[in-house]
Amino acid sequence: MKTKTRIDPSAIVQRGRDIPFSQLDDELLAVDAQAGYCYSLNETAGRVWDLIATPTPVSAVCEQLRGQYAVGEAICQREVVQLLQGLCDAGLVQVNH
Repeated sequence: MKTKTRIDPSAIVQRGRDIPFSQLDDELLAVDAQAGYCYSLNETAGRVWDLIATPTPVSAVCEQLRGQYAVGEAICQREVVQLLQGLCDAGLVQVNH
C-alpha cells in the first residue's frame, strides 16, 4: 500500500514536469493525459501553479501570495497546504521534505 505524501509549510513543492497546462481566461487547465483527467484551477490556484514552476518551499508560496492578496498568514497557509495536498494526491505536484 502506497503511503500518502503529507504537505506541510516546510515542504518543497514543484509542479509535475509532464503535466501540460494552458491559460483560459481567468482559469488554468492542467491535463493528466495518462489518467485521463483535466483539472481547472481558479485565478489564485493558477498563481500557486506559476509559483511552483521550480522547487519552492510552501512557506515562500504563502509569502508571495500574502504580498498579492489581502489574506492572513494562518488562512493563507491552511488554504495553500490544502490546495497543494489535493494537487499532490492527484499526481500533479512533486514534494520533497
